[in-house]
Amino acid sequence: MPQLTKKINPVIHLNVREILRDANAYICENFTFSLCIFAVNMVYMLCFKALEGGISNPLSILWLISYYIFWCFFYRYYYNLHPYFGGKAVLGSLAPSAKALVVLFLLAITVAFLPMLPLFLGFDDVYLDIYERYLSTFDGMSSKGAKSGVAIWQILSAYAIICLISPVLICKPYLAWISSLRGKNSSFHKVKDKIKGNYLSFVIITALLLIPEALASQLDKLWHCHNWLDYTVSTIVFVYTNIIFAKIYDLFYLKH
Repeated sequence: MPQLTKKINPVIHLNVREILRDANAYICENFTFSLCIFAVNMVYMLCFKALEGGISNPLSILWLISYYIFWCFFYRYYYNLHPYFGGKAVLGSLAPSAKALVVLFLLAITVAFLPMLPLFLGFDDVYLDIYERYLSTFDGMSSKGAKSGVAIWQILSAYAIICLISPVLICKPYLAWISSLRGKNSSFHKVKDKIKGNYLSFVIITALLLIPEALASQLDKLWHCHNWLDYTVSTIVFVYTNIIFAKIYDLFYLKH
C-alpha cells in the first residue's frame, strides 16, 4: 500500500511594492467609498477625543462596539458579502479577536512587569534610573508624554520593537479576523502556514505604516497641535492599513 505524503503548501512571496500599488489602485478605483470610510473613521476618532476620560469612560464601551461593527462592515462590503451588517459574521469574528486580545494582554503584562524583576532582586540603586527611562519611553510615544524629555532614539527603538514582533502580534491575528468575517477558517495555525517565509516583508509593511504616525506624534508635540495632527494622520493611516491588509488577504487566500 503506497504511503501518503503530507501536502506541503508552496511559499507565497509577499511583494511590498505590489501590495502598496494594489492598495493605491483600490483607493483610486473606489474613491467615493474610500473617502466615506476616511470621513466616518475621522468622526469616530473625534467622538473618542470628546469622551472625557477616554477609555476609562463607560461610554467608551459603546464606542468600541460600534467601531468594531463599522470595520466589520468595511470588510463585508469590500468582499461584497451580504448582508453587510451580518450579525452572524460579526459574532463569528469575535473568536480570533478574543485570541488577539489575550495575546496583547499577556504581552502588555510582560512589558509592564518583567522589567520590574531586577528591582525585586535588590538592584534598586543601579537599576531604578534605567527603569524610569524605560517607562518614560512608552509615555513619550503618546502626545500626552510631550514633557517627558524622552530622547528620540528611545522612541524609535520602541517602534522598532513593535515592527519586529508585528508579524506574530498584529499581522497573523488580523488575517485570521478577516478570514472569519468571510465565514472561512480563522485558525491562527493556518494563517501561520500561509504567510511563512514573509517575516521581513511584514516587518517592512508595519514600519512603513508606523513611520507617518511616529512623525505625526512627535510633530504634534513639537508644534503644540493638541493631538489634532496626530489624530488626523492616525485616522488616514488606519484606513490605509485596513485596505492594505485586505490586499494581503487577497494574495494569500484568494489568489493562491
